[in-house]
Amino acid sequence: MGRPEPITSVRNDRVVAAAGLSAKKRRDASGTYLVEGQHPVAEVLADGLAETVFVTADRRDEVVALPGADRVEVVEVADHVLERIADARSPQGMVAVARQRWSTPAEAVAGTAVTVLLVDANDPGNVGAIVRTADAAGARAVVLTTGSCDPHNPKAVRAAAGSVSHLQLAMADDPVAVVDAARAAGRRTLALDGSGDLDLLAAGPHPGGDLLVMGSEAHGLPADVLSAVDGIAYVPIRGRAESLNLAAATAVALYAVTSPPGDS
Repeated sequence: MGRPEPITSVRNDRVVAAAGLSAKKRRDASGTYLVEGQHPVAEVLADGLAETVFVTADRRDEVVALPGADRVEVVEVADHVLERIADARSPQGMVAVARQRWSTPAEAVAGTAVTVLLVDANDPGNVGAIVRTADAAGARAVVLTTGSCDPHNPKAVRAAAGSVSHLQLAMADDPVAVVDAARAAGRRTLALDGSGDLDLLAAGPHPGGDLLVMGSEAHGLPADVLSAVDGIAYVPIRGRAESLNLAAATAVALYAVTSPPGDS
């Protein structure tokens, strides 16, 4: 049997269904999301989460050669069809439909590796960058409150650069309950806020692991969350900048609590 003809119509049912995953309600209904580009596609294939890979003719051999590609359907499409599926303005020739993988907040705060709790973090670029940095720093999980951006938003997935499939991700209605669960699991709970009195760079790691609690740039953290944590830390600003954005502050925090003070 020869190779199937490529899909050339943007009205094809499979194309319409895949393109619809740019909308959260479609992602929620299907439990899937879009992954674009060679490295992120390779990651979801290796992690066994890919269901289908749409690919243009010039990239098909590259996709077929990736580990795990033999376990999924590889569908060749015309260039303009891939552009219809992809969210990026300049797609890189391949888009995978992958299964979402969620943990519970209790699972996310177990163990001793760092967990990040994002409270009302609604910028997809920040959320994706935080997932990527948490992965790089060896964190266990990222928990997001229900007011936060979906980490499977296409812009968040692109900013995460393949890390969405590596970490545990969880959603929580009540951030205070997550803090309480982390403390019960023996973790230190640290909030990052401008009102803090603890220099984050002097905090160092905790033997039981840390829960880092981060709020939105616009509104910070709610009073009940600040009252629930063990300590409130700040990032020292040594220049004239007013503050760091959420992704940068979280990156500093992650490395501050995963490396002993004074280590370089």
